[in-house]
Amino acid sequence: MVEYRLLKEFRGLFEATKYEHRRSNLGDFVAMHLYEDLVAVNKSDRYVISVSDMSRVLNVQNRRKGIDARRGDGTFGELIVGETPQIDPGYKVARGPVATVEIGVEVKILRRQ
Repeated sequence: MVEYRLLKEFRGLFEATKYEHRRSNLGDFVAMHLYEDLVAVNKSDRYVISVSDMSRVLNVQNRRKGIDARRGDGTFGELIVGETPQIDPGYKVARGPVATVEIGVEVKILRRQ
């Protein structure tokens, strides 16, 4: 059985801990794992190649320059020319500023009263 990173990290927000609903970066953290799962399931050669050659990256700063798109918790797109992508240990998808938005993720975590 495959354990998807996105589901594991989402579960980790609640399991054996008090959920902190005021922390705005939690959705960003969960969303970034979708892109790692997309590499792992290997359904798109184009996606895997673009991740491997770091021509496409995950924008974790929630900022865009000249892109008409809503800010999401995780946007994936073409790396801005001249920028250096960063890879964190344990991750395959590099991070950096994006020139395009090719995939966007929005995570909404609702608290039950």
